[in-house]
Amino acid sequence: MWGVLVIALLLSTTFYIVPQYRFYYVPEKLPLYTISTTHHDDTLRIAFIGDSWADYHTLLSGDTIIVNAAKKIYDHPVKVATRGKKGAVSKEVYFFMYSDKTEEHTYEPDRCTQPLIEGHPDYCVVFAGINDVTYQRPTGFYAENMRLIIRLLLHNGIRPVVMEIPLVNFTEPMQRKPLKEWLFYTLRPYLMLTWNNQGEDYQSALRKMLAETKLEDSILYISSKQWNPRGATDTTMFLSDNLHLNLEGYQRLDSCIASEIIKDYTTRR
Repeated sequence: MWGVLVIALLLSTTFYIVPQYRFYYVPEKLPLYTISTTHHDDTLRIAFIGDSWADYHTLLSGDTIIVNAAKKIYDHPVKVATRGKKGAVSKEVYFFMYSDKTEEHTYEPDRCTQPLIEGHPDYCVVFAGINDVTYQRPTGFYAENMRLIIRLLLHNGIRPVVMEIPLVNFTEPMQRKPLKEWLFYTLRPYLMLTWNNQGEDYQSALRKMLAETKLEDSILYISSKQWNPRGATDTTMFLSDNLHLNLEGYQRLDSCIASEIIKDYTTRR
């Protein structure tokens, strides 16, 4: 009897826990691909990729908000395209940039962001990291995946817009989970020794990576304090879950992004 249980435990470790650990805790560098699309016009093209913050950007008409904000300070056409996946950790955001690594679903299509990259936007805004904090992934895991995302964008001549992780309410989403899921997500950080990670730790890990790799001057970095100085205490910007932005939140966020991109774009030109 005990022998059967031990064998079952070993099999479950081999076929479930190990693959789960490898995907959700170990970065994986994929081969670079090169896009051939070029533009010869004065249109400013912006792509948004990432987690639920990118997904809600679409749901709350954020593409329209940023175009309208940009038109106030920029005299040429602006085009915006967005794709995001709720609950995606940084490695998933990276993998979604590759069509052969993206699993599409009929109930949740358009996860893959490679078509957005192939459209050769001038800028690509990256929303990633909130779920790394929520699910207590290692800070190095998050920083390395961000490096790989930036690497692919720069390889294709696209200016990465790196959004600093905002200090929102990371714990509330877990409290809303069913008991089985809540227990699983609560115990896993203790097994992986990541339970003490705070939002500030991920912010620091990102800044350290950018400094060590000398990528600071190759990206446009937007601090959360630039558009939300009060953080999660400013409840007027968030939905009831205190994690996702409402319409007012996106209006403030996108106005900041539009202003920073156009300032950077005109300076660089």
